[in-house]
Amino acid sequence: MRKVTLLLLLLISACVLGCKGEKIASEDNQTLLNGNWVLNYGCQPDPTPDRVAWLIINNNTVISCMQTTQSAVKGLIVKMSEGNYRFDWPQGPPSTAQYPVTQWSLLGVSSPGSSGPNCYSRVINPKNKPPAYCGG
Repeated sequence: MRKVTLLLLLLISACVLGCKGEKIASEDNQTLLNGNWVLNYGCQPDPTPDRVAWLIINNNTVISCMQTTQSAVKGLIVKMSEGNYRFDWPQGPPSTAQYPVTQWSLLGVSSPGSSGPNCYSRVINPKNKPPAYCGG
């Protein structure tokens, strides 16, 4: 009886510790992309902010906004595999994203019909922050 109780206690402890580890890893994945991102002129050779489009990421939500429309669209982020994500939008097809891209740790985002990925860099300089209409 004593061995059964000890074995049961070990199994419960292993389950509790294992579940806690998975939750921490999941939270790390969600916050990896958190922050404001600005579109660059290109992915190579040197990323320079373009300041015509931004992404605002917070946990599993993404807000995309563009200067031309001065509007924002809110979507959901789905983690596919390590470094690969899907952005689900309320209208239209989803976008795919990869992070990190290139030596500058850019966020590469591709949409169906686009010629290649658009690269975004984290907003570091305040002059590159998203405008008020982005809603972030």
